[in-house]
Amino acid sequence: FKLTDGVDSSKLFKSLSIRKANELVAYGLAGDKAPSLKRFAGTHLEADEYHKAMKDPETVIIDVRNAYESAIGNFQPPEGGAKLIDPKMRNSIEFPKWLNSKETKEQLHGKKVLMYCTGGIRCERATALLNQISTVSDDIKPKGVYHCRGGIERYVKTFPSGGFWKGKNYLFDRRMEQTPSVKRDADVEGDVASKCCLCRAKWTVYRGQFKCNRSLCRVPVIVCDSCTVAATDKPETLVCELCREGYRAPTEMPDLVSLKRKADAIVDASASASKQSEVSSMKKKPKVYYKDRLFVRRLPLTVTASKIKDELGSDLVKFVHWLRDKENGYFYGSCVLLTNSEKAMTGILEKASTKGGGGIKLGNKKIKVAPVFMKKDEDLFVNFVEKEFPPVGH
Repeated sequence: FKLTDGVDSSKLFKSLSIRKANELVAYGLAGDKAPSLKRFAGTHLEADEYHKAMKDPETVIIDVRNAYESAIGNFQPPEGGAKLIDPKMRNSIEFPKWLNSKETKEQLHGKKVLMYCTGGIRCERATALLNQISTVSDDIKPKGVYHCRGGIERYVKTFPSGGFWKGKNYLFDRRMEQTPSVKRDADVEGDVASKCCLCRAKWTVYRGQFKCNRSLCRVPVIVCDSCTVAATDKPETLVCELCREGYRAPTEMPDLVSLKRKADAIVDASASASKQSEVSSMKKKPKVYYKDRLFVRRLPLTVTASKIKDELGSDLVKFVHWLRDKENGYFYGSCVLLTNSEKAMTGILEKASTKGGGGIKLGNKKIKVAPVFMKKDEDLFVNFVEKEFPPVGH
């Protein structure tokens, strides 16, 4: 959830209620139909990164909100930049059908896809669904799927003059709408082209909970102050913009359960192949050891660097590097030695061998010595300063 400061007391929630829900947004993707956010969720972009991405002409932007929300505000990319796509949804359950349509797939194929919504929640599921579909389908392969972290709400706060946002951000609480904080009201109103559904006069405010009279629609409609009485007396005259233009949403819902299973199987197979390749590569790659380093374990906790050098030969050991436990930082009886030469390392190994030199003891405790496997990303003795005593914690 988000915390918002400076809200008038009349617009605050009176209480907090918590209840279990199958879906936060009714996409029709609950249970076995839900795409994995861990595997398929889109990439978050911060508001400034999202702003920059909208300048890319090889990008499309999808408003995943409902059409009545988009009517009073949306992103308008700069000229020569990304292309804005409005799915014209009456409700979120139409989104999977829209993604599944041939026209949509043609618009998104080979493009970088940006999505946005009010606060970012709807985009989490929407981007995951698109990535899941593209994993299975060859006719829709976007070049990355992204969404704005925190949605319009955070973008408008990041760009108080509006940036590429035009109009109002429709809200579902008592605030009703959000506008850029330093943009004049007249300029905000000028960015919006919405109209009263009765008299067709320009109007940008949803009030009174009026809805489209069409039985299969019932989305909120805009009614101006002058038409409020007429709308109340004759609700059958209220028609939304989509119904007015006769728009019909795509009707073919993808097989979401089958889609999820296929996508998960592809990802699992890819991960398995990658792991097998890694294991195979490790098997084929011979181990390479340092020619001047030794790993020493089973050291007594009272050990010091001087005691080790005295026992092994101060002319053979150059530095002692104590090893810590990764979780608590304590010394656990092991160290790495940097010897003066390969010959010195070999001599110590021979002395430590129980078959050869009879072993090495420190404080009546026989220590174990072994060569050190070479790692590309690790060099313990770069800018190293030796410490006489082992570490006692962080």
